[in-house]
Amino acid sequence: MTAASPFRLAIIECIRKGMRSGDIVRKLGVNKMLVNRVIKRYKRLGTSDDMPRSGRPVTVTTPEVVKAVRERIRRNPERSMRKMAIDFEMNRGSMQIIVKKKLNMIPYRFQKGAFLTEKNKALRVQKAKKLLLDTRSGSHLTTLFTDEKLFTVEANKNGQNNRIIAKDYFSACQNGKFLNKTSHPASVMVFAGICANGKTPLIFVEPGAKVNQTYYREKILETEVLPWAQGHFGNASWTFQQDSAPAHRAKATQDWCKAHFPQFISSSEWPASSPDLNPLDYSVWGYLTQKVSTKNYPNITALKTALLEAWDEIDTKYLRAVVDAYPKRLRAVIRAKGGRFENNS
Repeated sequence: MTAASPFRLAIIECIRKGMRSGDIVRKLGVNKMLVNRVIKRYKRLGTSDDMPRSGRPVTVTTPEVVKAVRERIRRNPERSMRKMAIDFEMNRGSMQIIVKKKLNMIPYRFQKGAFLTEKNKALRVQKAKKLLLDTRSGSHLTTLFTDEKLFTVEANKNGQNNRIIAKDYFSACQNGKFLNKTSHPASVMVFAGICANGKTPLIFVEPGAKVNQTYYREKILETEVLPWAQGHFGNASWTFQQDSAPAHRAKATQDWCKAHFPQFISSSEWPASSPDLNPLDYSVWGYLTQKVSTKNYPNITALKTALLEAWDEIDTKYLRAVVDAYPKRLRAVIRAKGGRFENNS
């Protein structure tokens, strides 16, 4: 029987004197998590000694522990592996082995997205099948996929996932530990379109402009998109795609598209709440964000310059790969019966 650690002995002595966990933390200057773990262990074992061992220690990933972890996840799947590791008195690596290898589970990150009702799912399947059928002729390679996105002058960083590695706190602050945040950072709305072998210019919405159906048709489609598409596709047939935003699905906009584009996917044909099917949403905007939104900008002009530089760097090999993924994603929607299929582990 091996002796317990000095901290454990001191904590247990305090427990025997009737001291509360907070008092023990202050008295011994130890971590509260350690105190709580020792209290729990002492209540369970009734001793300050380690459990007897012979030869190589038995792994903590025993069938009993695996079963207990499975049950805990069944009761509430919103579990933190770090917290479960503490509860089961094991390191995080052991808990990851149990969850990933013993239970064959994956800790998926939460992802924001439009709620899909059963009706939404059924319509997604129905429309995805029609769109997939159209791709058999290769029409997706001559489809101009379009979308809008808002970019701000402030860096897009997550305090939970992004870290600054430095020797001390002062150095970390100098290297950008603190990101200046405002309630309403200056921003710019951009519109763009891509196809398998080209991309429109990056179109900036005028400051203060409301993108209603009139602005969308006159300032974006008529002034920017149509001239570019006519120059790019020439006399070849091509298809225009847009999502179902109010300005896009307005009757006047739909009529304008029918009159000016050789082919276009109408609002009744494009699945609602389906950013996972638009190449800009599922790839291009993420690429631009990684390139541009890693730092703060002093003004909108500097942000626009960075966006234009990143946009110019996008080559046709990347565009072709992104568009080639479109039919695969349509199949994934069908397999998922209209539900979400993205892997965000």
